[in-house]
Amino acid sequence: MRTKTLPPATHTNCYLIYTSSEILIIDPGSPYEDEQGALAACVDDLIAKERNAREIILTHVHPDHVADVNALNDHLEKAGARVPVAAHRVTAESLKNQFSVDRFIEDGEVLELNGGPTINLRALLTPGHARGHLCFYDERSGALISGDNIVGFGSVLIDPPEGNMRDYLDSLKRMRALPKLTVLFGGHGPAIANPYEKIDEYISHRLQREELILAAVREGASTPKEIVARVYTDVSPKAHAMAERAVLAHLEKLEADGMVSQASDRDYFATETND
Repeated sequence: MRTKTLPPATHTNCYLIYTSSEILIIDPGSPYEDEQGALAACVDDLIAKERNAREIILTHVHPDHVADVNALNDHLEKAGARVPVAAHRVTAESLKNQFSVDRFIEDGEVLELNGGPTINLRALLTPGHARGHLCFYDERSGALISGDNIVGFGSVLIDPPEGNMRDYLDSLKRMRALPKLTVLFGGHGPAIANPYEKIDEYISHRLQREELILAAVREGASTPKEIVARVYTDVSPKAHAMAERAVLAHLEKLEADGMVSQASDRDYFATETND
């Protein structure tokens, strides 16, 4: 669905998971009427074949993943009944002024879709990109709906305070430890058919950035802007503002790890909310 997302992405993936009798709608995120209408028509087609729309599921709080919730439910309510919305409790708290989340999804909970063939999706709490971020793992097929933790193209922004680099790396490692991954379905871009290699690539990339950022600090860089100029030489200047947010996330992790001092390097943290 076309969304107001971060470049280079222009669309957010909305997933319809269904059996012969039930449907889950994951991340309806478009604010545009034509896109909302297309999704509603698709859901209507599935309902016309005697399927029940059971829940709208949200991987996380960001607008490009939730912007169509109200419009979709308004449509479904006119056609019969409102569909409950489910998300992690942290996500629900952040969204309380936009719409109600009817049910909290807990870490490790299995969402079982009845009908043929039965589908079981295990919810995994994987914070980092967002505090209440959830992934959904189909153990039978090895498919993982990875939300915005891993995407089909571009990179994942870790933007404090919602984003946390240590949590993100831990979440990537948790995903890497799943026993039978076959494909990743991310929040943006195409499916990823080499899941373990892709996760390893993400972890390696973040750790390499961290090493370069620490080196820049030790060489005297005193602000995220200065660090970006030294470290993100492969990134377009148009993306430097977002890179500064990522640098801040790395600095917060390095501070927690005892590698930099917030007291002595306070200039790094003074720009936390200025961009």
